[in-house]
Amino acid sequence: MARTGLTKAEVKASRERLLAEGRYPSVDAVRHDLGTGSKSTIHKHLKELQEDNSQAGGIRRDDTERSLNALVEQLAGRLHDDADRRFRELCASHEQALQAKERELAELRDTVERLSARIDELETHGELQHEGGFGDFSNLFASSRGGQRDDTAFNIILSGGRSATIDFDSPQIQLTPRLM
Repeated sequence: MARTGLTKAEVKASRERLLAEGRYPSVDAVRHDLGTGSKSTIHKHLKELQEDNSQAGGIRRDDTERSLNALVEQLAGRLHDDADRRFRELCASHEQALQAKERELAELRDTVERLSARIDELETHGELQHEGGFGDFSNLFASSRGGQRDDTAFNIILSGGRSATIDFDSPQIQLTPRLM
C-alpha cells in the first residue's frame, strides 16, 4: 500500500496550533509537531499557505505579533540562562579565592602563635631582654655598612630623626636635627 504523505490541511492545522502557542511555524517546528513528513513537502505547503494568506489580505497582524513574542521569549530565556551560568561561575571563583585567603590567614595566625610562644619561651629563660617596643637596635647602627655616616632612612630613624652632616669648618661629623 502506498503512503499518502502529508496534506496541506494537516500542515495548516499544525501551523495554526504553533501560532496559537506563540511559536514560530518553521519547517522543523511543524515537522516536530506532526511527528512525520519530509521537509520539502512541509516547506511547499507552508509556502502555499503563506501565498494564500497574502492573497487574502496579507499576513495577519496577530501572526506577526505571536511570532515576534515567541522569538523574544526564546531570546530572553537564553539570556537568563547565560546570565545564571555566568553568575554561578563568578560565585564559584569568588568562593575559591575566599577559601584561599582563609587558608592564608590561618597560616599567618599559626605563624604569629608560634612566634609569640617562642618569644614567651625566650623571655622566661632570660635570653630575651628589651625595654619595650621592638627591642634594642643600637648594634645595627654601629655595624651598618656605612658606619656613622650612613644616611639610610632606617639609620635616620634610629638616630632620633637626625642625619649625619659634615661641617666644613671642622673635620668632625656633627649630628644636626633634620626637619621632617
